[in-house]
Amino acid sequence: MMDDRFPKWLRAIVGFFSFLSLPNLGPLICGLAVLGFIGSNVLQAPMERFVFDPQAFLAGEWWRLCAFPTQSDPLWLLFFCMYVYFIFQMLEQNWGEAPLTLFTLFAYVMALIASLISGQSLEIWTHVLENISLAFGTLFPEMELLLFFVLPVKAKYLALFAGLVFLWQFVTGSDSQRLVLFLVLLPYFVFFGPVLFKNLRMKWKVSRNRRRFDDK
Repeated sequence: MMDDRFPKWLRAIVGFFSFLSLPNLGPLICGLAVLGFIGSNVLQAPMERFVFDPQAFLAGEWWRLCAFPTQSDPLWLLFFCMYVYFIFQMLEQNWGEAPLTLFTLFAYVMALIASLISGQSLEIWTHVLENISLAFGTLFPEMELLLFFVLPVKAKYLALFAGLVFLWQFVTGSDSQRLVLFLVLLPYFVFFGPVLFKNLRMKWKVSRNRRRFDDK
């Protein structure tokens, strides 16, 4: 559940829109990924059909609002589904259905808006899962994940690595790329910016008190 690490206004908004909660969101997204795989690899539908194309959408292809996660390789599809199922189940059980649903929906909508404003075709679910992965690393920093089922890595280090990559992309990218990056990551900072600030503040206080104790 959303505890007092999250601001009251955010908890109030989540509570107000809690009727939108969807249980078992992870399996639902895995199901969309399987459908996307069948469509692109079995039915041979062009890959561009599964991304959000703003020009096609504005031309009347309204169905593009329903984007599908796409994986061209069955092994990567398996990795994708296992990862999505695990992190969504963990977030749903420990954070709650309502916050997870609204956070996912917010990330989805912001990715659509980023695509429409920039005019770029985007894989919507890639950016949604960027937000979800950062959220997981923030809420469960010490949890170890087996990278490719072999290498144990703590979630906070994966989130930190992703953050450094995003920072590099923001610094070196074009103005359009910076705008897209800002918009697609806005949901994470809206939800978890206060949590990060409190965590950093707490670490600073602990470090300060430790220095005072050592000086005595």
